[in-house]
Amino acid sequence: MNKKIMVIGGGKWQIPIIKKAKELGNYVICTNLYKDSLAFKYADKSFVVDVLDREKNLEIAYKIKPDGIITDQSDIAVKTVAYISDQLGLKGVGTDIAELYTNKFRMRKELNVKNLFHPRYKLCESLEDVIEFFNEIQNSIVIKPLSNQSSRGVFKIDSIEKLKEKFDITMSFSINNKILVEEYIGGVELTAEGFKSPDRHYTLAISIKEHYKNLPSVAKSLTYKYKFNEFDKKTLENINDNLFSKLSFGITHVEYKYYNSKFYLIEAAIRGGGTKISSHIIPVISGVDVNELLIKSVLDEEIYIKKNENKNFVILKFFDFKTGKVLKIHGIEYLINNKNIIDFDFEFKEGDFISSPNDDRSRLGYFIAYANSEEELEHIVKNIDKKVYLEYV
Repeated sequence: MNKKIMVIGGGKWQIPIIKKAKELGNYVICTNLYKDSLAFKYADKSFVVDVLDREKNLEIAYKIKPDGIITDQSDIAVKTVAYISDQLGLKGVGTDIAELYTNKFRMRKELNVKNLFHPRYKLCESLEDVIEFFNEIQNSIVIKPLSNQSSRGVFKIDSIEKLKEKFDITMSFSINNKILVEEYIGGVELTAEGFKSPDRHYTLAISIKEHYKNLPSVAKSLTYKYKFNEFDKKTLENINDNLFSKLSFGITHVEYKYYNSKFYLIEAAIRGGGTKISSHIIPVISGVDVNELLIKSVLDEEIYIKKNENKNFVILKFFDFKTGKVLKIHGIEYLINNKNIIDFDFEFKEGDFISSPNDDRSRLGYFIAYANSEEELEHIVKNIDKKVYLEYV
């Protein structure tokens, strides 16, 4: 008999895990806020309900009696998944652990492991609190909501004037009228992708990030490699594996800064990285399908993890086009027919007016490409940059 999987969240990033659950022979129920949610057509049954509405989702769960409840690539759904799992007595991470890995302030206080550093930080409730912290540290700061996703409400602040301009925006994304303020850490930003099994955590892929020049909190590209000259990979893997000692199981995604020979925690999450990092990139780098592992784990089925040292290089790069009304998109056939392109998408269509992004969600599109060498990957990216372009009205 097919088992029932309830997926909280029905945007485009939840499509891969819904398809995987069905591929494994499960019946899938999906909930999301919008009736035209992209993932709904892949599920067997769907309900229009806000992922943040725990009680309404719980009411649906009582009716459909799922065998397991999951989400992926969505921070805001993590606590809802944990709550419903607890209420129904299903396998889950627990509400306290879900809160820990979605609350940036708690991460600062409680995620302390050997060789990991934190920037100076403060929990603030008013503009005056932030100004006091800014003046105290005499350095650039970052302001961010305690719990959110897609870098919304996250800003680097270099002056009191900019702080006054951005403070209300950040506070508008806060659900409890408190924000986290941190000292800005320079250096290179890294991500680490992994999976926690009952016995240990596996770090499966590591990337170096490049950001938009005018948006230091928004990634322009992530390049995944199996070796790095910039830092000691083994040290980072040990830090990352120890970071999830309290987690029972699940996909993990962590952002770090490496500065002055130290690894600083930016934030840690117990879900896959967005833009298909968990579903498309991790398997190419490590040979491990973390979506399948998550589904089997929540159903209490046996899992087996064997990390392959695939010497692949993968890039997730976001398109960067100038502002204007789009007449024609050139290069789509090239992307479709290129065997090294794993996936791509545009967040607009011909006839749309596009503008520069202001957070992760407003980026204009992406492609994921892989190669067997860094040089080959650079060549592929250069060709895409030449062949994929826009014609404007």
